[in-house]
Amino acid sequence: MKNSGFTLMEIVLVIVLVGILGITFAVKYSGFEETKLSSAASKLAADIAYAQQLAITTQLYHGISFDSNAEEYYLFRIETNNTQTTIKNPSTGEDFVVEYDFGELQGINLQTVNIGGGTEIIFDWQGIPYDNSKTALTSDATITLEYRGRTKTLTVIAGTGKVSW
Repeated sequence: MKNSGFTLMEIVLVIVLVGILGITFAVKYSGFEETKLSSAASKLAADIAYAQQLAITTQLYHGISFDSNAEEYYLFRIETNNTQTTIKNPSTGEDFVVEYDFGELQGINLQTVNIGGGTEIIFDWQGIPYDNSKTALTSDATITLEYRGRTKTLTVIAGTGKVSW
């Protein structure tokens, strides 16, 4: 005689698998907003440090320009004739522009940009931060990112260019 049904072992196995899937889903999506915002802040901090490092190694002014209306920023160099040129991203070969309109950073907002009243931070050959008019920053610059009601503010320290958040 053949019984059709589930054994106790099969029921326990299904419950364990459903539990593992539930925990995985909860962990993955419970901190999603914070993770995405932290990722965007980390990328921005790295890009600011990269612009500073380029200025030091090439002995040319380099900077980063923010456009909160277009939700993007780009890295640039100032040539000896004072023209601004967007630099190339070394990993893609394309212009170094970061857009928050699509891709993995979609939905991140450049909430506020305060760089001595301007929207660009420029580094000299010593890594010292300047504002749009090439005046050394006398107060820290701040850039605030927002995602779904959460915010992170990055601070570029006047005098050193160190980024903290």
